[in-house]
Amino acid sequence: MDFMFRIHEFILLLYFISLSALSYDLFFRNRQARKVSFYIAVAAAGLQITGFIGISVSIGRIPVQTTFEGLYALSILIILTGLLHYRRSDSEIALFIYVLTAFMLFAVHTFAPVQYSRTTEVSTLMNELLVIHVGLALFAYVLFFVSALHAVIYVIQYDNLKKKRFNRLFFSLFSVGTAEKMMVRTLLFGVCSMAISILLGAMWGINIMGTQIFTDIKVLGTCIVLLLYAALLFHLKTEHNILRFAKLNVIIFFICMLNYIFITQLSQFHFWGY
Repeated sequence: MDFMFRIHEFILLLYFISLSALSYDLFFRNRQARKVSFYIAVAAAGLQITGFIGISVSIGRIPVQTTFEGLYALSILIILTGLLHYRRSDSEIALFIYVLTAFMLFAVHTFAPVQYSRTTEVSTLMNELLVIHVGLALFAYVLFFVSALHAVIYVIQYDNLKKKRFNRLFFSLFSVGTAEKMMVRTLLFGVCSMAISILLGAMWGINIMGTQIFTDIKVLGTCIVLLLYAALLFHLKTEHNILRFAKLNVIIFFICMLNYIFITQLSQFHFWGY
C-alpha cells in the first residue's frame, strides 16, 4: 500500500501541474497551456482509474463501501465528467473547477488516516442491492455538483448581463440559457437518482437491520437533503425565479456535502472507514 500511496502522490502532482497550467491560461490567455493542462488531467484520470482497478483486485472487492473509499470513486466521476464537459463546452474556467474539485477530494482520500482492508464493517452485510444503492448515490452527488457549478455560472453571467459587463470572464463561461438548462436538468436527474438510491438502501436496511435504520442520522440527513432539492424544484415550477433557484441550489449543495462527508462520522450504519 506504500507503493500505492506514492502513486496517489504522483496523481496529485499531475493535478497540481494541470491546475498551474490552467491558471497560466486564465491569466495570460494561452491556449497551448490549456491543451497541456487538459492532457495532463487526462493522464491523472487514467492513473486514478488504473489505481482504482488495482485496489479492487488487491482487496478482492469494489472499494466504495465507506465514505473514505467513496471519495476515490467520486473524484474519478467528477474529473471524467469535467473532461467530457470541457470537450463539449471549451470553457477553461469550468475545467479548472472540475480539476480543482477532483484534486481536493482525492487529496482528502490520499492523506486520510484510513487504510484499505479486504473486509469492512459493511462487508459482511454487502449484497448487490447495496452496491447499486451506493452507485446511484455517487452518481447523484456528481449531478448535484454539476448543477451547483452551472448555478454559480448562471449567477455570474446574469450579473454580467445586468451590468453590461462583457469581459473575458463573460466569454469564457456558458451562456445564461445553457447554464439554466444544465442546472435544472442535472438537478432533476440527480433527485431521481438519489430517490431511487434511498429507496433501495431502505429496502436493504429493513431486511438486514430492521426499522431502526430510519433513526440513523445519515439516513435522516440524506432524506432532508432530498426534500430540500425537491422543494427547490417545486419552487422553480411555481415561482419561476431562476436567479433565486440558482442561489439556493448552491446553498443546498453545501448542505449535501456536509451531510456526505461529516455527518457520516456520526452514523451507525454508514462508516467513514474500516
